[in-house]
Amino acid sequence: MNKKQFFSILLVAMWALLTLAACTPAEEPKGETFDASYVFTSATDGDVDLTDDFVLYNADFAADGSVKVVINYLNMLQTRNGKYTVSGDVVTETSDGKTYTYRIFGDILLTTFEDDGTQISVTLTKKAADDDRVKAVDFESVLFGDDINDTKKFNYCPAILTETDDSGNTVMHMWYCTNKDSGIIMDHIGYRTGVLQEDGKWLFSDEKIVLAPTEGTWDGRHTCDPAVIKGEFRMGGQTYNYLMAYLGCTTEDYQKNETGLAVAKDVGGPWVKVDSVNPIVPWYDDGDMATEQGKYESWQGTSRIYWGTGMPSLVSVDGKGEVLLFYSSTLRGTGVRRLDLSDIDHPVTKFTTSLSHNGIVNSRGLKCNVGIADFAFDPVAKRLYVTGVTNDKLPEDVTKTLVNSHSLLAYVDGLGDMEAVCTAIQGGSYKWNVVGYVGPSDTGWNRNHNPGMVRSALGYVPSSNKIGVVVSTGNNDWPNENIFTYRLFGHWFEIK
Repeated sequence: MNKKQFFSILLVAMWALLTLAACTPAEEPKGETFDASYVFTSATDGDVDLTDDFVLYNADFAADGSVKVVINYLNMLQTRNGKYTVSGDVVTETSDGKTYTYRIFGDILLTTFEDDGTQISVTLTKKAADDDRVKAVDFESVLFGDDINDTKKFNYCPAILTETDDSGNTVMHMWYCTNKDSGIIMDHIGYRTGVLQEDGKWLFSDEKIVLAPTEGTWDGRHTCDPAVIKGEFRMGGQTYNYLMAYLGCTTEDYQKNETGLAVAKDVGGPWVKVDSVNPIVPWYDDGDMATEQGKYESWQGTSRIYWGTGMPSLVSVDGKGEVLLFYSSTLRGTGVRRLDLSDIDHPVTKFTTSLSHNGIVNSRGLKCNVGIADFAFDPVAKRLYVTGVTNDKLPEDVTKTLVNSHSLLAYVDGLGDMEAVCTAIQGGSYKWNVVGYVGPSDTGWNRNHNPGMVRSALGYVPSSNKIGVVVSTGNNDWPNENIFTYRLFGHWFEIK
């Protein structure tokens, strides 16, 4: 008898005990809990080995009585979030009105999985404690987030702020778009901090949701695409030290997006939406609402989408309340507003214009626009940098994923200070110089889109010699929605 056969016989015997326990009246659950995680080991249907049919079957039991189960069976992902009780060596899970039973044998957990009426016996093994530890990562890698096989969660469109804390640590604050609940596409803004380790790697914290949709308002469906800077912003008689611009909308099909503001006294929040002015840039931008509404209606039933405004980026003009707000716009392409938000309840718009794309080319040298852009100023090299997506979609899109395969980095030279930046942007005669691209050959992922730049608190680059860009990666094709493959991946550009 080989090892595999022996194990199968043992499993059947253990499974018989579990079946007997499930069919026999048991004592009332005592409500005991434990803190442990179990990972997939094997699966059988009688004498038939079905282990290869499962990519994963993970169960995470928390001390508060909650349990999360993630199953990938025949490339179909399932997620259960429920409660559990323990009575002796029997664990009972309740999720969405259904119950599931487990039997504990030391570090082994036995359960069943139903497939079209067939009860498949599943064996799970307890994870070692050190398996749960968060690992430090290289910047040029996926920075955080669950494995794409484990969950229907996504992370994309980052805003990054770096600083040195009171202990002398280099800290990276990162806000990004995510979904709070696995499998539900409802955008929230997540937040993590990363601390630079002695070996050059980054150790990121657990996720914290810092901004969510407000039901019945302009951002009742999605809050996404954050941009954050430091400054001085008064609202309701109080001074706030941080400003966030973000996208919000009420539509299921991502039309008529709008751009709003939130403020916080501390970098980690809590964040307060500026209800007195939101949305600061409405879906019709600064155009005539009736005219733009007519355009929107004429596009209904076609392949065109009236996207609106959003994907903001912020750069401080004076270190206090004046900012440049960059944003994507159906009306303008990339819009730019100079705003005085010192008294944020009464904002002052000093100018509104459209960004010139002069000099921007894609990875094949073809002229293109730069979209979904983030910006940063370099006061030493006297440059304004932009990172954004190109029109590259390689391979040419025949898949479900329509996002770009490449992001770029470019700059405008000869800008002595932020006033010079404002003058150049308003005048429109500047030319971009392309530094390079982030694509599949750099990250190993098919898609590289929605980038953000590593910046200081005011929206400046920390170094003139090396520019950090974090792109949102993704796969071309996936058994589930492609958005669930989005993760954040860092890339350094060496600047000559």
